[in-house]
Amino acid sequence: MKKTSYSFLIPAIVGVLTLVICFITWRVEIYRVTFINALAMQYIATGSLLLSLALMVIFIWKGRLKGWPFSERLKVFIGTFIISMPLAIFVVFTAVYLLDGKVSSWSAPYKYKSVGRYNCEGAEVYEPELKEKIRICHPMGDYQLDNTLYVEKRSNALGIVVLWAITRS
Repeated sequence: MKKTSYSFLIPAIVGVLTLVICFITWRVEIYRVTFINALAMQYIATGSLLLSLALMVIFIWKGRLKGWPFSERLKVFIGTFIISMPLAIFVVFTAVYLLDGKVSSWSAPYKYKSVGRYNCEGAEVYEPELKEKIRICHPMGDYQLDNTLYVEKRSNALGIVVLWAITRS
């Protein structure tokens, strides 16, 4: 099959567009409401390191890197590590989102945060389970006034998922 034929190009374009739409949906629906703890961060680092090591072993075993100098092999390893990091992030965040956990709620004062280049507009509040400040995007109510935020979340061993949040006076 020629790479310039329609029988190749149409499925390739549809596949790429499907991947882009799935990524945008994942980013909006899962990534924004999921917050991970230190254990999940260790899983991301370990998973991407093991994946890049496995790829290097496969490359060396198949003879793909035969005759390459050590510096070039190191570049390939670092490149596979960098490429495998988003894959590990995708897997861990999706696992946190899909795993069942204990549903709980809490209230805390919050600060309004405007939209930034990489963040959404919402409320920044201290989360006691993660022991850090998190930004909850577009909670219900008038979140531009600094009041109290009521949050309902589902927590499991890897992190939390914010189910919904509402501001209170």
